[in-house]
Amino acid sequence: MQIHRSVADDGVVTLALDDGAKNALDTEAFRAIDAAYDTCADASAIVLAGREGILSAGLNVKVMAQLDQAGLEELLVVFGRTVMRMWLEPRPTVCAATGHAVAGGTMLAMACDHAVAAEGAYKWGLTETQIDFQMPLFGLALARSNLRTDRLEDLVLPGAAIDAAAAVEAGYADELAPPDEVVARAQAKASELAQLPRGAYAGTKRRLRGTAAQAVLDGLEDDISTLIGARG
Repeated sequence: MQIHRSVADDGVVTLALDDGAKNALDTEAFRAIDAAYDTCADASAIVLAGREGILSAGLNVKVMAQLDQAGLEELLVVFGRTVMRMWLEPRPTVCAATGHAVAGGTMLAMACDHAVAAEGAYKWGLTETQIDFQMPLFGLALARSNLRTDRLEDLVLPGAAIDAAAAVEAGYADELAPPDEVVARAQAKASELAQLPRGAYAGTKRRLRGTAAQAVLDGLEDDISTLIGARG
């Protein structure tokens, strides 16, 4: 996974994921995202973007099929730590979902403070149930924080896939934009949020999410071990 980094005059950093294909996520991809966030210490805000037509298709199932239990547990623990780190990032964060945002891709969007979705027949959703995978607690924490209460179980239990407009209506994302305007709109929103008092923004975010995130992190290894064990 390559992550292209650019910095605007106002200090907004854009991190664009690009593996040349579906932006499939594996252990090294999550480590790359984490390392990219480490470079943003002086950023006023962060935009996480995809490549043309896709934010991410989720976990790399080809890689997962080759992992033993220890490797699969490592992947999911790194996944959980990365998205919780993103969720608690003190600076404003905006996702530019440039197309499909499925499973792990949906989680990346939800881990940001605001998500701009590309208009069109792009797929969204926490589809884990459909591939015989229980939802980890970090995914449920993000879903509970973002989804409308009356849509939470309707979408998460069956692992429903929905289009971009429905994703905004349900809460996976926050607004729609034409595909060629998604990144610019996300950067404008990030710049807008960066004008807010930094300490108050960071502190309020921590108060909103800190308890839930810490509970996830405290039990992460046990949750993943239980989840993998349940798959037999």
